[in-house]
Amino acid sequence: MASSDAATILDICAYHRRDFDLVLIRSRPHENQVVRESIESPFAASPTANLGILDVLPNELLEKIIGYFDVSSYFRFRHVSRRARVLANELHEYRSVVKHGMEGFRGMLRAGLATHYTFGDMYRALTTETCSFCKSFGGFLYLPTAARCCFGCIENAPELRVISMSALSKLTNISAKRLGLCVGYTLRTVPGIYSMEERPARRPALLLAEREAAKRLSELGLLSSDAAHALQARSEQQSQRYMMSTSYPWYDPTTGQVENGVSCKGCQIRQETLALISRDRDDVFSSSGYQFHFETCKEAKALFEESAGGTRSVVEPEFTRRKGYFNTLDRDGLPR
Repeated sequence: MASSDAATILDICAYHRRDFDLVLIRSRPHENQVVRESIESPFAASPTANLGILDVLPNELLEKIIGYFDVSSYFRFRHVSRRARVLANELHEYRSVVKHGMEGFRGMLRAGLATHYTFGDMYRALTTETCSFCKSFGGFLYLPTAARCCFGCIENAPELRVISMSALSKLTNISAKRLGLCVGYTLRTVPGIYSMEERPARRPALLLAEREAAKRLSELGLLSSDAAHALQARSEQQSQRYMMSTSYPWYDPTTGQVENGVSCKGCQIRQETLALISRDRDDVFSSSGYQFHFETCKEAKALFEESAGGTRSVVEPEFTRRKGYFNTLDRDGLPR
């Protein structure tokens, strides 16, 4: 298939599920825009101070050393001086993450997890196309483990079960303070809607990755069999899963292409026409992956034919026109 035909098919038959991005941890675009230039680039003025004793080392070695800094330490080092900022900006992984994966970077900082991962960790996730759990296209980052994931796994994967600190404390009869010392990775929730129903979900202060927390407590001999069974039987709150992840596009360093993923308008048309209950409309593909899907989707092909190869406008479902749920957005394009 010619590249022009593939692009036209994407334009007519595919769309990005904006609601998947908005229901997770999300920054306000105008806030990102204000800081983006200073984060992506060093100051225009040349450095006047050096790095003290560190300047006896060659730049190549310095870059390797700071590459081992966690995200938080790296960001603080970058603020030491103009010289430090210039050096920090030399790291390819840093430049790629802050340019293409800003939501993941800010999400780590805001959620209090930036001390646990390096820009190398975040770059590996950024350049991974598929979900770590099901191998579908993954357009998101699960912050507690810095793992690439898809929206379906955010909602349903047992590996991504979530529990609040207060709930775990109650189930294990261990104080929240002691749990914080034992389990390590604790996510501090940030403001957001976390619900497709256009009203904010109740937000606990702290969340934990249930599987990792249970494993750690078990290793320490602090998880009784009764507590382990209670954890497995516990019903989750769906909204809390949304509080642990953020949108994170896939960056292909070979081509320089950045993809957020697309869904199929044809699958939405089929669901509405046949009154089906199906998750097909929620599937997300890369651009190339969608071309394979298009060949199997009768409704998408019909939509393309109706458009006469992209030369005529077509009527699409209201759901795809809105790019998912959420009728009302504020000036930043976020749910009110």
